[in-house]
Amino acid sequence: MTVEESWERIERWIARHAPEEDPLPGPCTPADLERLYEALGARLPQDVERSLLRHDGSGLTDILPPGYTLLGVEEILRHRAIWLKDGALNDANLEEGEKLFLVPFAALSVTQLLVDTRTGRLGWWDIEQCFNWRDDPLWHSFADVLDFVGSLLASPPPWTATLSGDGAWEVTDRDPDFPRMLVWTEGTVD
Repeated sequence: MTVEESWERIERWIARHAPEEDPLPGPCTPADLERLYEALGARLPQDVERSLLRHDGSGLTDILPPGYTLLGVEEILRHRAIWLKDGALNDANLEEGEKLFLVPFAALSVTQLLVDTRTGRLGWWDIEQCFNWRDDPLWHSFADVLDFVGSLLASPPPWTATLSGDGAWEVTDRDPDFPRMLVWTEGTVD
């Protein structure tokens, strides 16, 4: 499935089941991308670029399990600068030369998903465990994980996903604290 087809499925689910969500951001512009690439010194993989041309991040909507929001162009620049300054500085899990090719594109609190601009491979970073590659095939590329979410949301409920090492997660529109919004919950909703 293409990035655009995955987004169509996600957008349909939000429109039908989560009308209380803030609207997803509009697209970034090609000029925004060129400015981003100039600042990064590299291009993002095509799947991440196509997603940004559809939605410049996801705002407050938790698109990826277990609750990652996608970063827009300005957020990518801000998160990357902070990560290079503080997070990657003494990361024993990374070779010095690798750091320049990793770019944050999604965040869950202080945990970030990063994409390798050379290969499209995904990894994650947090302050305690530092950087690690995502070994689960689901996280092979951004297009793969977006396809997974789009396919899950296009299926009949319950929208339950089993993530390697993370257990079962369910997308729900019936969270008692956030009704009619897209929420990832650990386990299943009764």
